Parts: sequence; C-alpha cells; structure tokens
Amino acid sequence: MLERHQITSLDGARKAQIVASEDLIFMSGMQPDTTDGDIREQMRAALKNVDAALATMNEDQSSIFVIHIWLKDMRYFSAMNAVWNEWADSENPPARTCVSGELFRPDLLVELVVTACRTKGAAA
Repeated sequence: MLERHQITSLDGARKAQIVASEDLIFMSGMQPDTTDGDIREQMRAALKNVDAALATMNEDQSSIFVIHIWLKDMRYFSAMNAVWNEWADSENPPARTCVSGELFRPDLLVELVVTACRTKGAAA
C-alpha cells in the first residue's frame, strides 16, 4: 500500500511531495520555502525541508539512500557543496548526484529529489 503526503499543486501540477511504501520513501521537489536568499540560504532551507519531511515519516537523515541535486547553474556548486558538507553525516553520507538545468521558477536556485528507506516502520 502506498501513502501519499503533502499533496500540492504549487507549480501547477498536482503531486505528492512524499510517496512511501512499506520499505521506501520518495520525496520530490524539495525546495526552499522562500527564494529570497542566495544559494547557501536556499540549500540550507531545502535541506531543512528534507529533514522535516523525513520527520513526518518518523525517519532521519540516516535513512537516505540518495539525493539528486538540481542546480540552476553549476557556478553555485562550490557554495552549495559547503552547505551540503555542513549537513551531511560525515561518517554515513547518502549517495548523491548534482546536475544543472533550468528550474521551473527563475528565482529558484536548487531543488532536491530524495529516496530513503523506512528503518523505523510506518509513519505515525
């Protein structure tokens, strides 16, 4: 059975931010809540939203398999990576990819797609 959480149509497309099975958790469109800041601020905010989504599912960073990072421009890579290194568990980091591409809003600098596993059972 699939669970769907945080159903939204923020960008005009109806979607669930979180879809989970008994074993896996998929998170799409993990973005900052506001795009007022630079790449460091936007990345911190996006990762904060990942942490909050994991908490919704009774999980934490240790359950993440992989994060795909989409940057508006690869010139942001170094600054984004510094924030990543502050956040990621140095002993048990998830797998990661980073690509650049046009994002759906011109003021959005980063977006994350996350796949995690359920280590603590079903959500509360």
